[in-house]
Amino acid sequence: MKSTPKYKVTITDFYNEIIKISFTKHRYPNLMTLIADNYPEEFGECKGRGWCGTCHIKVTSGTLSTPIEITEKQTLKTIYNADISSRLACQIILNEKINNMTFKIINN
Repeated sequence: MKSTPKYKVTITDFYNEIIKISFTKHRYPNLMTLIADNYPEEFGECKGRGWCGTCHIKVTSGTLSTPIEITEKQTLKTIYNADISSRLACQIILNEKINNMTFKIINN
């Protein structure tokens, strides 16, 4: 029986506490749902559409190779503390490309 590879991400929350989360490809549709399932605080209100900005994160370690889509760009422009490292967790696909990356949840 072939085993499914496990990947992991590290999340720094609002209180600067570190949460390490393991995942397998295709178990969750995006980083927002992975965080929401493993974090006790409310996270992400628009259900992954990239409209609300409530899943605002910053990449603190690693590099995302996927380009930012127009909807995400428009939403990030409305967030006062967004910068070049900002992304919406609902727009980040869970796969081997984000393995070992670190993200910080931003409280807007």
